[in-house]
Amino acid sequence: MVADSVSDLILGNTRTVREIFGSSRRYGLDSYQREYAWTDKQVEELINDLTGRFVKDWSPKHELRDVARYQPYFLGPIITARREGISYLIDGQQRLTTLMLLLMWLRRIQDGRLDAVPGVDSLVYTAHFGENLFAVDDEERRPCLHALLTGTDYDASNQPISVRNLMRAFSAIDRLFPEDLRDEELPYFIYWLLDRVTLVEISTSDASLALEIFETMNDRGLRLTSLDMLKSFLLSQVSDDDRGPVNHAWRTRLTTLADIDPNTNAQTAFVKNWLRAKYSAGNDDDEAIGTAFDKWVRNSAARIGLDGPVAIRDFVLRDMDSLARRYSELLVATRTLTPGLEPLFYNAFNSVTLQLPLILATLAVDDDAETFRRKARMVAGYLDIFVARSMVNAHDFRYTSVEHRLFSLAREIRGMDTETLAKRLGEEVAAISDSFDAVASFSLRPRNRTYVKYLLARIAAWLDAQCGTGHTFADYARAAKDQQPFEIEHIWATDGFAHQPTITRRRFAELRNRLGALLLLPKDFNASFGDMPYTDKLPKYMGQNLLTRSLHPDCYQNNPSFLRLVQAHGLPFQPFPNAFDPVAIDSRQALYQRLCELIWDPAVYGLDVPAVMTQPARERSRVRFDVSLRQLVDQGLLPAGAQLVGSYRNAEHKAEISPDGRIRIESGDEFEAASPAAMAVLEKQSWNGWTFWHVANADGSLTRLDEIRKAAIERDSVEA
Repeated sequence: MVADSVSDLILGNTRTVREIFGSSRRYGLDSYQREYAWTDKQVEELINDLTGRFVKDWSPKHELRDVARYQPYFLGPIITARREGISYLIDGQQRLTTLMLLLMWLRRIQDGRLDAVPGVDSLVYTAHFGENLFAVDDEERRPCLHALLTGTDYDASNQPISVRNLMRAFSAIDRLFPEDLRDEELPYFIYWLLDRVTLVEISTSDASLALEIFETMNDRGLRLTSLDMLKSFLLSQVSDDDRGPVNHAWRTRLTTLADIDPNTNAQTAFVKNWLRAKYSAGNDDDEAIGTAFDKWVRNSAARIGLDGPVAIRDFVLRDMDSLARRYSELLVATRTLTPGLEPLFYNAFNSVTLQLPLILATLAVDDDAETFRRKARMVAGYLDIFVARSMVNAHDFRYTSVEHRLFSLAREIRGMDTETLAKRLGEEVAAISDSFDAVASFSLRPRNRTYVKYLLARIAAWLDAQCGTGHTFADYARAAKDQQPFEIEHIWATDGFAHQPTITRRRFAELRNRLGALLLLPKDFNASFGDMPYTDKLPKYMGQNLLTRSLHPDCYQNNPSFLRLVQAHGLPFQPFPNAFDPVAIDSRQALYQRLCELIWDPAVYGLDVPAVMTQPARERSRVRFDVSLRQLVDQGLLPAGAQLVGSYRNAEHKAEISPDGRIRIESGDEFEAASPAAMAVLEKQSWNGWTFWHVANADGSLTRLDEIRKAAIERDSVEA
């Protein structure tokens, strides 16, 4: 009997994501396989890598067939052992599970779209005798995965850690996926993900051989990382006498970072952030540092001043040692609400990872502790303001939309003293086109629930802090193990339409979701209130946080700290003892706007905003430069005041073009882009607004917005 050849025992194939999950393939997990353990950080890196690569190729001029020519993206190898029709994952479980979750999420948000990509369902699960078997399958996970698939509620609090991590990862995908890729680009991205993203599958039918392959790839002669090779290069360039101190400083500082954040590669993240913040000369350098920073340092050594043993010694013992120590403090502040450095925690909560290189850029090795904290607070505070304004204006602030802008700013503010930095960041605040005026019509919508909860948590926590009562933001946003999580409370009950006879049902739904009609309550209270009418809930509100209690007249009795706060800032608080009607919602909406302006006042962070703007408000850019509504209006291709019509499932929605090139929908909300406006009226998480909205012409005909835009691109009348 002839033994199997090596090629029969071990197969290696390059497969696209569609092929990896296609043909009803199922991947099993052996009992010894470690749990699904990816944190938000790993999910964020995957999302940023995928979307960042995609947007380099996408253009509004492209048709779907053009995706076939986009650059492929390699996600690395996986190792499988075939047994009884199932490929058991020996290596690659984390990536494949996360890819499956991403496909499930994409399947959900493209639901109902006319341009939905077909066939995603079959890649995620297979119906088997009335039960859904998932691509990466494990019996323990199925109830959770089924809930994620169908969009039903699932309480994972008492489930195994792997199940809880699945829920967190899915939520992270929803929070981190760029807003700009949820509209017309979405089908392009899905096709690119399925057919241009590849992995190498190394497979065998011999389980022991599969384990041996895994050990060979991961244990024998561990592959050197960029971190290892950079350290080796630096040590090889210094004198014999300096080699020991340099090695000690490198190991000590980077070990400290690993101890602070053991679940992510904090050491590598620091080196990338440090090099980009202090030495990058532009986008090409930023990309090269992100890809292989050891090679970049070797190639750029002379340019960045590493021209001899002494310079390289100082590079580590002076520059790296000082900044790594400060970086450790920053890292702690992103994980724990730290007095004086609170905006770092807020930004980390919103996954604004670019705050760290931006802060590093400003630091000098001789900055004392006070100067360091002041700079960190100003930079993080600027970003906190930028993020909050972006939220209420339905604009994206995620990595792929701001990376070039913020890295450019980092190069500009390198080593600035505190006074100059305060003025420069004040100018940046003044140049933000978004303002809190948008709070006047801000509402809860299908894709902004996380933002609404965040804003309510900041407002509630600010009131508590000012009056010395209640919870911190960390309490509202991240409940401790023995604490009920907080949830959004609608002041108007779901069936409260009968109590508002003067408004239409559509208007009732719009008003019910306005920010002024929302509160934060512990989950158990929120559930127990159910559909109680307002007058029944009001007495129960008195036992809750100050923002909630302020609806009740008793909150204004024997409460001197609260009354002093109201008087000091002229806050338009008032009780509503008998009813909560549309006028009351408008009143609370105005109150919330005023609170936002106070909480995110640039002066709180020491920023010096000029009284007269020295530069025009910066227009928000999309992930890819595209024709904006504002450009079409400015070019006279889309008249201000034009009436828009959109139809879906026999329902007609109307809007108009404002003088500044926004779409104003019937609720009064305004949107800078066509797709967010369509998503708002349709209550969808994604939609192509360019094909949804039509301009109503004087002769009664309709012209699709997309046709106007295409004509503009073809005529080169605006810059695409």
